[in-house]
Amino acid sequence: MVGRSARPDQTNGHEPFRTETATDRVPAAMLPSIISVCNFKGGAGKSTIAVNLACALHRATGKAGVLVDADRQATAATWAKAGLLPVKTVTRLLHEAKPEERYPGMLWVTHIKGLAASNPFVVIDLPPGLQYSIAAVTTVSDLIVIPVNPSGIDFHSTSGFIALIQKSRELRRSDRPACVIVPNRLDRRTTIAHKLSLYEQFGEPIAPAIGMRTAFAYAFDHGQWVGDYAPGSAAHREIDRLAQLVLDGACDTGG
Repeated sequence: MVGRSARPDQTNGHEPFRTETATDRVPAAMLPSIISVCNFKGGAGKSTIAVNLACALHRATGKAGVLVDADRQATAATWAKAGLLPVKTVTRLLHEAKPEERYPGMLWVTHIKGLAASNPFVVIDLPPGLQYSIAAVTTVSDLIVIPVNPSGIDFHSTSGFIALIQKSRELRRSDRPACVIVPNRLDRRTTIAHKLSLYEQFGEPIAPAIGMRTAFAYAFDHGQWVGDYAPGSAAHREIDRLAQLVLDGACDTGG
C-alpha cells in the first residue's frame, strides 16, 4: 500500500532490533487455557490486543495456540487473511442472545471448549455491546483481558463488566475468570494520570499501558503481528509486557 512501507516505532540505527524477547519459550503450563479479550464498549482496541497477544504467547511458549474471531466485524479474521500470523485463526461468532433465552451462547461455549481441548491456549476476540450473551464469556473464560481508553464512557462500561465478572466468580465458587485491565491507545502527551487511577478501585490487576502506536496499524495493513512487522519497537515491547504478565500469573485474583 502506498505510503505504508516505512516501519514506524522501530528502534533507531543505534540499537539493534530484537528477534528474541524476555518471554521466549516460557512453559505453556503457565498459560490460562481460554483468554477472552472483551469490553462492552467498542473502539477500545480489543482486536489489536487479541491478535498480537495470541502471537506473543505463541512466540513465548513455542506452542501453537488458536486465535478465535467471535466478532462479526471480522477484524481478526481480516488481519489473518494473508496467512502471515504464526497462530491459526478460526471464526466462531458469538451473537447477542434474546432476553428470554435460558442458556445464552451455550452452543458457542461448547465450540470454544472443544478448541481448548485440542490447543494449548485459545485467545478470543469478542464483539462489543454484549448484554445477554456475556454470561457465556464469563462461563468459559479462564482470563478476561479488558482494554480500556482513559475516558468517562469507558470507565462506566468497564465498571458494569467487572461487576459481572466478579458475580460470575461467586456463582462458579472460583477465582475464575481472572481479569486484567489494559489501558490502551494512550497518548502520553494528553492522558491524565488520575483518569487511569480510577480503575484501581475495582481491585483487579492493571497492566502496563499500551500506547497509541502506528506500528499496530501498519502491522494490520501487512497482515503481520507487530513482533514480526516491527521487532524491537515500542509497540512490540508493550505487547511482550502484557504477554509476560499473563504468563507470570499476575492476572490471578488469588481468591
